[in-house]
Amino acid sequence: MSQPKAFKLRQVEDRRNNYTGVLPEIDKTRTTAVLVRQSKSGADTTMAESRETQLGLQEYSKLLYGNAEPQVELYDEGAGVSGQKRIDQRAELDRLYRDMHKGIIGTIVLAREDRIFRNKHMDQVGVFTKLAEEKRIKVIVPPISSAASDERTKVYDFTSYRDLVAFQDKMREAYGYIAGHVAYMLQCKQNKADKGGYDGRLLPPGLAVKGQKQNQVIVIYEPWAQEMRKLALRAQALDWNIGKLNREVDRMAYLFPEIPDEDREKYLIKTCIHRIPGVGYKPRSDQTLRDLFTNEMLIGWWQPDDDKPDVIVDNHPAVLDYALFAEGYARLKGYTLEGELIDNYRGKTRIQETRETPPDLLFHGKLILTPPSPDETTFISSYEQIYEQKSTLNYLGYRKRNNQMTKRRWCCIPGNAFDTIVIERLLALENADITMSDKVKTTLDQVYNQQSEDFVSIPQQIQGIKTQLTENAKKRMKTSVDDPMYEMLEEEKHDLMQRQKSLESKKEKLGMVDSPEEIEQLHSLLGNFESVWPTFDLDQRQRAFSLLINRIEIEVVSPHWIRLSIDWLDAVCPRLDVAYVWKASPSRGEKFSEEEKEIIRQHYPRTNYMEILELLPGRTWQSIQGQTALMGIKREVVADPGVCVGICYRDMVPKMDGEYLFRDYETTIEYIKKAISNTAKSAAPLYALWVLPETMDGLEGIVERYLGGKDCLSQAS
Repeated sequence: MSQPKAFKLRQVEDRRNNYTGVLPEIDKTRTTAVLVRQSKSGADTTMAESRETQLGLQEYSKLLYGNAEPQVELYDEGAGVSGQKRIDQRAELDRLYRDMHKGIIGTIVLAREDRIFRNKHMDQVGVFTKLAEEKRIKVIVPPISSAASDERTKVYDFTSYRDLVAFQDKMREAYGYIAGHVAYMLQCKQNKADKGGYDGRLLPPGLAVKGQKQNQVIVIYEPWAQEMRKLALRAQALDWNIGKLNREVDRMAYLFPEIPDEDREKYLIKTCIHRIPGVGYKPRSDQTLRDLFTNEMLIGWWQPDDDKPDVIVDNHPAVLDYALFAEGYARLKGYTLEGELIDNYRGKTRIQETRETPPDLLFHGKLILTPPSPDETTFISSYEQIYEQKSTLNYLGYRKRNNQMTKRRWCCIPGNAFDTIVIERLLALENADITMSDKVKTTLDQVYNQQSEDFVSIPQQIQGIKTQLTENAKKRMKTSVDDPMYEMLEEEKHDLMQRQKSLESKKEKLGMVDSPEEIEQLHSLLGNFESVWPTFDLDQRQRAFSLLINRIEIEVVSPHWIRLSIDWLDAVCPRLDVAYVWKASPSRGEKFSEEEKEIIRQHYPRTNYMEILELLPGRTWQSIQGQTALMGIKREVVADPGVCVGICYRDMVPKMDGEYLFRDYETTIEYIKKAISNTAKSAAPLYALWVLPETMDGLEGIVERYLGGKDCLSQAS
């Protein structure tokens, strides 16, 4: 007979207390932090017990205080947060790190050590443990289940070398899960791909997956396959000119039809093509069609590994005819499917040049271009223009509709002239306020001290990476290049340098002050600009304005006018500084449309020139005359547009709402005349009219002039 067993009766508890035995000692004068994290997106519902277990550590943390008033703070990262991310990339961990630095935290409680990091090169771990040791912060990992009742509570006191090493071992073990289990799963996935099985990759339009798991097969999805065949034939008709094809597709409402619900249940369609809800699917990148026509899956080929040339032929049904695909592949790639070079390569006709040095522009990467509408995006790049063997740098603005692939040039602004306008404005503001340099220094000192708390992890991470790079260099010097370890050290160096670059970029984007020395350098510049500025290199000049300006933005108002808005550091200028900048060379217009030509036919012979300008608001009288010469249409009555010969109606009434840019027609024309007289296409391509004076004292005069019916612009430069 088996040993008798007596049942012990108890009531259901929301969460049992598995923390038996003596509780560890903590600093009860400081807060205990509970960090919660789940790696997988949606794990807070699919693995709810894991989350509940971690949240339950708050009750355990309260027990640690005994009879004292508990101080427990939850740092909940939620689900879908990778432990491989840096401290500053995880908002709640970054908040915890800042509180550690402030001395608020005395203890950190975790369900497992890997909740805090899965860090390959230990750079994040080192930064964390160094601060924990300095602030005497303990990490506690208690048993979390009745099944773990025989496990002891782990307490890491980083002032103890043994505890530090034990924690570091756990961190290596945490990343080992990525390098071990996850790597194993990826290898299994690769094994499936090697046999021609579907491995979860994106599919080109016309292909879909049917079946479950190991029984999945790639099949034709005919509604999209039909469109893909039409598209390929159209590309062939255009001689594989992808630029022209992109523009044609841009004019379409959609390229591939919406997928019915019954098809979604039957097939798995993984695609990179953007979905327009209720309409269909359409690419958003100008590279997409080129990639599709060189995707060998469209002819039934399967490449198990992108890094290897091996392909499985006839792995699945083909969407495109082999001859058609092979022709397009060769024209777009410059070589055949067999790797033979061809002469009639239809590759990219415009090759982007990569600069070895950054362009000599103060606001490269900083200048913002206002989108003309909510459904468009804009961006600015640098553009080098060479004319008569003379090189000039420009800020080149582009615009792109959100559901379109192609972007188009929108504005071109002479770079040096634009930078000079901002520099001269700074000097004017400084001349109007002799205390500016001291106020800037005081403000930046305060910013530096505040950033030391708000973004403490970033400089410490950078310093930690520099230390590791030094150690890496020492190891490489002692290791032969033929040793397999050398390649691993090279990989570690590359990864660390990428992290360092990313952190430096983030620091720059946040406008973080490097050091008190940098503040002193800027103070000396503002106190003696004329002599100090020439000694600055490009990086120092860009850095100076990065600290002095919070945001600099331009808005295209009309072909000739742009609106410049500068949000200076408050110590420089406490209000938004706005100028209207006249460009001697207007934005390049499109060809005259058929609708515009019809307006010319009807109105050019006898209609008043101002009415014609209003009917063709983006055209100057000069450009209209050029078009009439091509069309053979002559003016029957005399027109004397005067200054209006070189401007368009939008230059006077930008919003086409009857409101002139500067209050009325006469005032607007006067400012345009002034701008024209102060500009020349090469010598002085820009002229700025500042809306407000340099000092607040001058605002009273502006109000009086405005009430008196006079102009309200402060000055021009």
